[in-house]
Amino acid sequence: MKNGNNQRLPLFVDLDGTLIFSDLLVESSLKFLKQNPLGFIYLLVWLFHGKAYLKSQLALHVDLNIESLPYNDEFIAFLKEEKRQGRILYLATASIAKYADQIATHMGIFDGVIATSASSNLKGIAKLEKCREISPDFAYAGNEAVDFTIFEHAKQSYLVNPTAKALARNKVTPVDRVWLVEKNPVKVVLKGLRVHQWLKNLLIFVPLLVSGLYLDIQSIGYSILGFLLFSLLASATYVLNDLSDLEADRLHPRKKNRPIPSGSWPLQNAIVTAIALFFLVVILSILLTPLNFQIAVLAYLFLTLAYTFYFKDYVIADVISLASLFTIRIIAGTMIINVELSFWLLAFSMFTFFSLALVKRCAELKLLSQMNKTKTSGRDYHVDDYNLMQSFGVTSAFVSLLIMSFYVQTSLHDGFYQTPILLWATLPAFAYWLCRMWLKTNRAEMHDDPIVFSIKDKGSVVTIAFIIFITLLAKF
Repeated sequence: MKNGNNQRLPLFVDLDGTLIFSDLLVESSLKFLKQNPLGFIYLLVWLFHGKAYLKSQLALHVDLNIESLPYNDEFIAFLKEEKRQGRILYLATASIAKYADQIATHMGIFDGVIATSASSNLKGIAKLEKCREISPDFAYAGNEAVDFTIFEHAKQSYLVNPTAKALARNKVTPVDRVWLVEKNPVKVVLKGLRVHQWLKNLLIFVPLLVSGLYLDIQSIGYSILGFLLFSLLASATYVLNDLSDLEADRLHPRKKNRPIPSGSWPLQNAIVTAIALFFLVVILSILLTPLNFQIAVLAYLFLTLAYTFYFKDYVIADVISLASLFTIRIIAGTMIINVELSFWLLAFSMFTFFSLALVKRCAELKLLSQMNKTKTSGRDYHVDDYNLMQSFGVTSAFVSLLIMSFYVQTSLHDGFYQTPILLWATLPAFAYWLCRMWLKTNRAEMHDDPIVFSIKDKGSVVTIAFIIFITLLAKF
């Protein structure tokens, strides 16, 4: 490659990973699978006919939201300045022509487009030949190691948002300019796995607490194992959920900044990570946990998949699914330490988490109302539903308190607690916490998942600590 001084060389710009922080083949495949959960059979058949054929078939079946894609704004600003100075720009991509043309139209800065067709995958040498047909002397911008095939023949070369392999190649054969996107890969992955959401899996320890086995070393060990396995499984399902909700999340004011929709975590890497975590949890569960716990893991996984691909799109069904996922954690906690599942605990948890799931939905509706929007993206909720959803949630909260009072009354006679009358003190504490959740939601101050919010909120932390303290005190 040569560092030319002629700034008017036509510049050919790669798309995937360069102009946008994403891969349109992966995006279109994911959307196709969401529309057709068994569509992987079609993908394999189409791929058998070649990558170009696969891309063309996906383009026939899938429409992408071009405007919401994660564009590389810094590099685009450079392109716009080059265009202003009279430079000719071409979009040169291995993505199918349908999407490339739509992006070029949306951008409004490209003079032409060369892209993959149904018979030819425009990558590497094939792309180089197309560039040379248009202009023997040219500049090129790409991000992958394979782009160095083109860099070697370009008069000017730009490496944008480079992959690790491309950076290593650049040390041997340096390009003229590099655009690095500053990010901490470990921090990005941890954020994408939503490690902070592992707090929800502390519910695994609830049966350990209420059963009185919190001093039994074996039970503690099994509960910790269950917590870790559910945390890994939850992270895998969070990744799956983000991959499924790409377009909807990009239209959300906060979710669009998550690693997957924002493009800071490559889709291919996220998919591999999720698959690896699924297999790891299954293998460790089979080797280290009892059969009942394995069934709970499968139930959680099945319901998560059903929620991601089906229930999420239906009003009320989605919040019932979320409440059930929370309750399954408590059920799993009883299974792994082999204690009897309490009817009162099961009923209390279901109504409590149904209320908290509605807190989450109402918080989203409140945010939409502030943004002057009328409907959620990707979910069938309307802003006008807020009052009704709020009434469902508050009612469910008080039903859970009623169930708790029945449990306390029963405990006065079963001999499980040494001082069961102390448990009555937990009722006003639970009432305060649940009412606080709904008050914060109504004031549009609920910016997180309610469980995560509870860990961050001082009032909630003190209340939950008080409830745990009274429960332990009543036991002895």
